[in-house]
Amino acid sequence: MKTIPTTTETTVPTEKQAAIFELQHAGEFTDIENSVIVYVLRGWFGGLAGIPGAIQAGDDAWAFTTLFEHFTSLMPYPANLRTPTQVKILAALKIKAQASQDAVDAVLGAKNNEDARMITETDAFVADLIKTL
Repeated sequence: MKTIPTTTETTVPTEKQAAIFELQHAGEFTDIENSVIVYVLRGWFGGLAGIPGAIQAGDDAWAFTTLFEHFTSLMPYPANLRTPTQVKILAALKIKAQASQDAVDAVLGAKNNEDARMITETDAFVADLIKTL
């Protein structure tokens, strides 16, 4: 009969690894914040231009995407340390945030990719910074 271990071995990250995990995690929720600012400003400027529903759509994008960002910022990193419940909540929050951003696009009648550009730029900076450590 095979013996099943009763304990698991864990490894404590080095100071450098811990700092890199923190930077990657900060990058993770900065990506979400990049989407927040793009969509809230689009909604608010649309409201200033008199587009009905634009302010409300922008405010919803702010609320739901910020909720997703705040929850993400509380999660363990790296992501493989997250519990199944945490992953399920994150997925639901991401879907709601994306739906609120899509609503801004619908109200304004125009899609946007500025947040994707910002996210790519931020992720590249984080990756380059890690290479220097």
